[in-house]
Amino acid sequence: MSITNANAENFNELIKDGFKIVDFYSTTCVPCKAFGRLLEDTVMELPFLDVVKINITDYPLIGKENNVEAVPTVLFMKNGVQVDREVGLLSEDELTEKISRHYYGE
Repeated sequence: MSITNANAENFNELIKDGFKIVDFYSTTCVPCKAFGRLLEDTVMELPFLDVVKINITDYPLIGKENNVEAVPTVLFMKNGVQVDREVGLLSEDELTEKISRHYYGE
């Protein structure tokens, strides 16, 4: 299971290799908390996943650099390149579909 809280110093290093799910969130965002729980459950079921969480309240520049205008925003990354983006709360089925498409498919 790999859920890593990123900061300004390690963010780019954490996303540069492999498939990553990047969760931009805020601690005051209720949908962000719900999605965070869904990510935790998903990583328990799929322990090969790497999730990088970044609190844009603490690190607004990283949010700005990644064009995050609302939270939750989720990026699906492969080797440091964004392959998909979702803004808003994803359902379990939507998350699973995106993981299947991007982890296994492309």
